[in-house]
Amino acid sequence: MTKSWAPIFATLSASLFLAATLACGGSNRQLRSISITPTGVIEGNMIQLQFVAAGAFNASPTAVDPLPVSWYVVPQATAAVYTLTSQPFDIACQTGSSVIALAPTDPNAPNSGTIPSKVFQDLVIDHTVSEEGGFIASIVQYAACP
Repeated sequence: MTKSWAPIFATLSASLFLAATLACGGSNRQLRSISITPTGVIEGNMIQLQFVAAGAFNASPTAVDPLPVSWYVVPQATAAVYTLTSQPFDIACQTGSSVIALAPTDPNAPNSGTIPSKVFQDLVIDHTVSEEGGFIASIVQYAACP
């Protein structure tokens, strides 16, 4: 009686492929967009603005709210570094300023690090693109304080 090795070889190959895929993070979940929700709070004679970020991903879970982001105020932003936080961003109302939320597209990226200077310039300072170099940014502009 002759035994065929084909079914055993096929099962072993499929098992190895599945193990390799799972070990390498078989999912390619990526952040696709950031939305910013502003609110205003009046404290005495001061108007305090608060912003919260939410994210949309290409794979489950597709919605993350709040999304850990790094916050910037333009035109004051100068440092090409990021530190992610899920906390709301509070700022006193500044006419003519913009608030930007930025996050890496990779949900497994470190919670802090540096951003290549060209990417920081395009996403935060000039805001000419919303995604570049493994980062996504979203902007809220306010022309006048409420």
